[in-house]
Amino acid sequence: MKFFEFLALYDYSEGLILFIVLVAFIISLRHYSRHRALRILPYYFAFWLLMEAAEFYRYNSSPSHRVTLALYAMAVSFTIFEFCVFSLLILHYVAGAARRLAVKLNTAIFFIAEIILYFRAFPRNALVSINLLEAAALVPPCAIYFYEFFTNMNTKALKDRPSFWVVTGIICQGAYNASLLLSMEYMGRFGDGAYTLGILFYCILIVLFMRAYKCSPEERVVA
Repeated sequence: MKFFEFLALYDYSEGLILFIVLVAFIISLRHYSRHRALRILPYYFAFWLLMEAAEFYRYNSSPSHRVTLALYAMAVSFTIFEFCVFSLLILHYVAGAARRLAVKLNTAIFFIAEIILYFRAFPRNALVSINLLEAAALVPPCAIYFYEFFTNMNTKALKDRPSFWVVTGIICQGAYNASLLLSMEYMGRFGDGAYTLGILFYCILIVLFMRAYKCSPEERVVA
């Protein structure tokens, strides 16, 4: 069946990410009311599942040019939405008013830059440029979080702090994603293997998100 062929793509990493996202989506719904900061994650996982459905549709058929453009726009929208989700997650755990403002401004600048890039680079290089910009734009909010992390006293163990699992997953995945995008054209026959590794890094990110649900909720920071 075509569906099982689709799951077997990239050494079965496509099937693995679909399974992990589905499990994460169920966990996020079960614990929706427990973690206020993580309430946006069910929508992120739902968008992931929608993207997987779109990828299967493209794999299973020969879509028209109009449908191809729609799928391309969906991929760009997912990248923008992903950045907004990650920024909101980090913002929840940043305490300083000036630093919270910096995270908000970073998100606004990114959003404007993404729209400009999409229309200037569309359709050939827009997605790569937008993904690279996302990886670069995630550095400031992650740096702000870790600055507070290392300068503020907190006796709570790391394994019990959901923010640590969330932000660590974001920065690790972002670092690999940027490296992959910058080097993909030089990979040659190793390109598929590098892409597979990229999917595995997304799997790690989502597993760390699920790990965050096991922690007791952290107090919400008010600006």
